[in-house]
Amino acid sequence: MNSALNGLSKVSQHPKAVCVNCSTRSQCLNGKLTTEEVNSLPANFIIRSTLLEGQFLYRKGESLTHVYNLRFGSLKSEIIMSNGMRQVTHFSLPGELLGLDGIANGKHQVDTVSISNSEVCSITYTNLKKLTSEFPALMNNLENSLSALLNTTNVHIFDLVNLNATEKLADFLIEYANRISTVGFDRDNFTLPMNRVDLASYLGVKIETLSRSITQLEKVGAIKSTNRHIEFVSRKPIFEFLDSAFLREKHNSKKGAAPTYPEDFEKRKV
Repeated sequence: MNSALNGLSKVSQHPKAVCVNCSTRSQCLNGKLTTEEVNSLPANFIIRSTLLEGQFLYRKGESLTHVYNLRFGSLKSEIIMSNGMRQVTHFSLPGELLGLDGIANGKHQVDTVSISNSEVCSITYTNLKKLTSEFPALMNNLENSLSALLNTTNVHIFDLVNLNATEKLADFLIEYANRISTVGFDRDNFTLPMNRVDLASYLGVKIETLSRSITQLEKVGAIKSTNRHIEFVSRKPIFEFLDSAFLREKHNSKKGAAPTYPEDFEKRKV
């Protein structure tokens, strides 16, 4: 049985009850459905599951039974080899669709675990496939999620190969801040949900190197850091030593027509 639905707190509700007033609705699988279309979905279409920190949503090798929208919290996906070696491949944030790695052969390819108390909306993959013909917006959102995941992976591979440790960290913090701002969080003042071991793994650096990179960003006046808490002081130093034109091109290729970086260096909230 899928990990998230085995012994975890869960409740089956009509989509209307789940979707109304949901802060991540605009980005979720049902985001482009009209109110009338949401109301017409089957009563058992969505199962909400609560995950405590450290609980698995699914494990590598488990059968694909559901796809998941993350309502709040954060999860990490990682590959764990037989010799114990671990590689964090992705951090999921509210609004993201999870479980897509299992579509290819019906088996999940990674372990996905909650790194903070989280809640997901579970939708059976069988029901989803049946309803995509009736509600084309579901298929459109599923395709968009697959494309976004592929683009994120491509950009991450580019970063791992071409950027040094401090550049990787700076780029990650800017991208993370942009992502959380889309669901209403402050992009200038936030607490990272992941620990330094996981972040170092994701960035492909040693923990000691990550610590030095944090210190370097503090020295150039870009951030203030206390444990996991990050406060952006100014993005200008980051864009200056990372070459902002290069970063704009890289991120715009991922985002499509919507520009990630404005022409001015100082990308701040208004």
